[in-house]
Amino acid sequence: MSRDIFIFNNRNNPAEGYYQITEAELQLYKKSCDEKPFIINLGYALMEVTEADYKDFYRVRRREKYIQEEAIRVGEFSYNAFDTDEYNGASFIADDSEAVEDSVMRRIMIEKIPEAVATLTEDEKKLICKIYFEHISDTKLAQEYGVNQSTITRRKTKILKKLNNYFENTL
Repeated sequence: MSRDIFIFNNRNNPAEGYYQITEAELQLYKKSCDEKPFIINLGYALMEVTEADYKDFYRVRRREKYIQEEAIRVGEFSYNAFDTDEYNGASFIADDSEAVEDSVMRRIMIEKIPEAVATLTEDEKKLICKIYFEHISDTKLAQEYGVNQSTITRRKTKILKKLNNYFENTL
């Protein structure tokens, strides 16, 4: 595989650009130079650069290699490995965090619960407490109140609608 090789038009003034040479010409060029030419391998081409650019290039390359070695050592992997034409690998990560809007709304509603409960009658408050705080089933409550289970369910639904209306109208 032959690579393109580029060397400075003028080593004293790199801003003058490059010209392309062959592998054989590169060997002759290296022998004819008073100072060692700094040539970096770009994979697809070889390119002459200044000493500062040469040092920067290989410093960055070594840093990248070090980061890769550390990632392997600690067992790190990239979600990009799961990328396909249809999916982004990072999208496979479940985001269990609550949305900020939902969190704020939940806090506001919690603060408003005492006001909402104050709108209920004493019987409604007792029924809700038994259902949600004492965890008594609708069947047992029906027996306790001497009514059908469907009656308890209807009362509960009516109370929840009343509370829901309160929140909708005050938020």
